[in-house]
Amino acid sequence: MSIKFNISRENFRLTYEEKKPVLLKDAVKLDDFSWRDANEIFERANVASGDFKLSFEGIRPKHEYVERYLDIGTLRHRLIKPVVYDYLRKGATLIANKIANEPRVDALARQIAEFTGRQTVTSAYAAFGERDSFRAHWDTRDVFAIQLIGRKRWIVYEPSMELPLYMQQSKDFEQQHPCPEKPYMDFILEAGDIFYLPRGWWHNPLPIGEETFHLAVGTFPAYAIDYAQWALQQLPEFVSARKSLHDWEQDRQTVASLGQHLDAFLNDPDNYRRFMDEFMGATRVESPLAIDLFGNPAGGRLADDVPLRLSANRPHGLADGYVIANGTKLNLDVTGARLIACIAASPGIRLGEVLGRLSDLDSGKLRSLIQQLCHQDVLELARH
Repeated sequence: MSIKFNISRENFRLTYEEKKPVLLKDAVKLDDFSWRDANEIFERANVASGDFKLSFEGIRPKHEYVERYLDIGTLRHRLIKPVVYDYLRKGATLIANKIANEPRVDALARQIAEFTGRQTVTSAYAAFGERDSFRAHWDTRDVFAIQLIGRKRWIVYEPSMELPLYMQQSKDFEQQHPCPEKPYMDFILEAGDIFYLPRGWWHNPLPIGEETFHLAVGTFPAYAIDYAQWALQQLPEFVSARKSLHDWEQDRQTVASLGQHLDAFLNDPDNYRRFMDEFMGATRVESPLAIDLFGNPAGGRLADDVPLRLSANRPHGLADGYVIANGTKLNLDVTGARLIACIAASPGIRLGEVLGRLSDLDSGKLRSLIQQLCHQDVLELARH
């Protein structure tokens, strides 16, 4: 499945990202996605995990709908299907969070990761009744809701608390920051639509008595507080940070000196770059295996029609002559930089087209470089 955003990355970042919602109609090419695919996503999820939930008048206890059994000496868990079916008939919502190793889901999440340059986590929601899952609430991450089957009503309200972080859940702050009374948006999300909702915006997705299945792809960037916390870990190198404290009058100069050091540290572009390099270096993407090509000593050269993409959500460091992908930092010469830029700008581009766009470079050397970068998990063969 592919996404047509119909908006440039730059326009999205300047106009919508962390600012306001946007509805993208008919943005997903659904192909033949069906309830068979949805059922298989739930079947392969870890039903014993806290990430798998059944919502009906609150989150139901696991023992109501999950049973344990011995499978040739191994303890396993499975859904009690009649119970799940009955709950769904009464209006429950079945939820699987942190979906992994689902090619069709991963393909959509990866396109959003490349569009935003952020890490992603995906959840799935299925329902048939008219009950909401969690009542009106805000999320602490930006979300792309992708409707794949049926329809769902979304009622959206403006934020009452700006840009909440993960520890600032709406259920803990709704007394101080209540949901506004007047909706900002009230619409029906239809199959193939995508709805972008920034963190902090109140919303209540409502089933409308019809079948509905949608994905919620949350995005996770580096936040300013992450940079500040990282900077605090570096402070012991300053003497003022290692001094003991007694009382304010005696220690105010120490505290002032510490603040000056922290201010200077945070405003040093080299330190900012170090932090971002470490953040991106810790990021991983699930690139597909190709053991037949890169593990086989008798493997031949890559065909011209193989699709290529960078094994990263964005080409971090490219402007400074390097790139970080799946934990590997590579310093790039001019050829390498042009190659990475070409592939990063067009995820899924065919090898033959890369060679055509870089026709002034030696094609044999480019092929060899691409082969090496795929072997190192810096480039990957994109799924069709």
